[in-house]
Amino acid sequence: MTEQIGILLKNLNNDLQRYSSREAKKMGLTQVQMSIIDFLYRNQSDRALYQTDVEQEFNIQKSSATTLLQLMEKKGLIHRVPSKTDSRYKVIQLTKKAQQSAKRGRTFYDATEQQLRTILGAQSDQFIQNLEILTREMKEKLTDTKSVGR
Repeated sequence: MTEQIGILLKNLNNDLQRYSSREAKKMGLTQVQMSIIDFLYRNQSDRALYQTDVEQEFNIQKSSATTLLQLMEKKGLIHRVPSKTDSRYKVIQLTKKAQQSAKRGRTFYDATEQQLRTILGAQSDQFIQNLEILTREMKEKLTDTKSVGR
């Protein structure tokens, strides 16, 4: 009998999380901190980034994002400065310390991406498209309470 898709995806995700955690630990970070730093690093030049951006990118609740960002601020990884357009909002900026970790983390993520694409071979682009469709469709189904159990 073949494995269920959900189990395979969960197992792969767990393996990738552990792999990322080992790399993050070498930098004195958690895997989540390394991911957030990478997200901020990749997007900071495009626009100002706020806590709500982190919440949306990582699909986490406001309270979780607050706790994560407060700890990152205490560790000297980010600064939160008032927005120039609305002082109620705080723009998240990477510190120089985090910028260096971001470069190392980006190199790690790029190498991991290349390894995955190499394993998938010529079908990697099609596989990614299928995963995107699956993710989008499942998100719609799981957030639509009327379709639960159908």
